[in-house]
Amino acid sequence: MSVVSPNEVRLSIDGGHYVIVKAELNYGETIAMYAQMRSAEHDGADPLKVGPALVQAYLLDWSLTDNDGRILSVRQQPPDVVAAALHHLPFDEGQAVVDAIRAHDAALTAAREEKKLRTGAPESSHNSPLRVVATGASSG
Repeated sequence: MSVVSPNEVRLSIDGGHYVIVKAELNYGETIAMYAQMRSAEHDGADPLKVGPALVQAYLLDWSLTDNDGRILSVRQQPPDVVAAALHHLPFDEGQAVVDAIRAHDAALTAAREEKKLRTGAPESSHNSPLRVVATGASSG
């Protein structure tokens, strides 16, 4: 058994910008992220909550700037401040952040599944305890 190291990964996004994210989430961070995705109105995850929940769970900082060119640092900010910063971005920039983090999370999930197959552990039927139902062009 091991613990999750607090490593960071830098992911490139559109416009020459980047996001700095956690290399992986620990158990507590993962459970908190799933809880944030939950909705009483949906069976499982609310598709509109998935992207923001991923961002709040993984995001450490980014290179995005305000209208005066100052970096909008979100490092060590509470989750509600990170959510507000994300929600105030232009749609394309916000979606680029969500897409990069979603791809990072998907790669981690694929690596875990591959490791299970190599070690002979039973393959799970889905990636999370939540059933995500995407509607429309974007679920993030």
